[in-house]
Amino acid sequence: MFWKSTPPESSEAQTRNRLDSVEIPEAGAFEASVMNIINNGLGYRQTVESGVCALGDGRIIPMMSYALIEYLMGLDLSTFDLLELGGGHSTEFWSQRVKSVTTLETDLEWARTLGAQGLPNVEVRTTSVERITQDMTALGRRFDAVIVDASASRYRCAKTALTILKEGGFILLDNADWYPNTAAMLRAADLIQVDFPDFRPLRWYRCATSLFLHPNFRARPRYERLPQPLIGGKDIAAKNDWDRIE
Repeated sequence: MFWKSTPPESSEAQTRNRLDSVEIPEAGAFEASVMNIINNGLGYRQTVESGVCALGDGRIIPMMSYALIEYLMGLDLSTFDLLELGGGHSTEFWSQRVKSVTTLETDLEWARTLGAQGLPNVEVRTTSVERITQDMTALGRRFDAVIVDASASRYRCAKTALTILKEGGFILLDNADWYPNTAAMLRAADLIQVDFPDFRPLRWYRCATSLFLHPNFRARPRYERLPQPLIGGKDIAAKNDWDRIE
């Protein structure tokens, strides 16, 4: 499917007489293009219909901001030990990108479902709303990344995460726009807040997922380029003279 803006006086405007052409206002063409990217590139419609968070090409993703997901996919996190507070489709996503995943899950049945996936570098443990922070500390380990997405007090989880975060790592706070006190506490701990507000799978509204980076965090690209070419983007890097090395 192609979109083309053609002035009425142009000879190309005669395409309106073709049976496979549809004439719509420019704003309508823009809207249709955006919806095509959201539904087919980012997989939004398929996710709603299937209940499985995935991009249009089938890659499993967390139920988090699309902008954050694209950023994370461009990072090399292969040496990271990651603690996930609240598992889901995110567990498979992380397992494909980091060295190890430890998931603390408050829902017993969901924990069994995650454990049954048999992901080789994932350990799923059950916890509860009341004891999740104690269980975090009881692990007796420090982590390169802590994902705060639990069905529990995210303020308490994030506060405890500060005590087990390795130098150069990050804390991820999902739905950060709903937790301003938690975000403020992490900033006060000298972490660098980077917000990724966007649409996300299985939700009809926009929401923010935020990274809180240790001051010594250094982004390591997984590929030659960072950011990677965007889903639904316009990639002109190969012929961009204004980016030429001189």
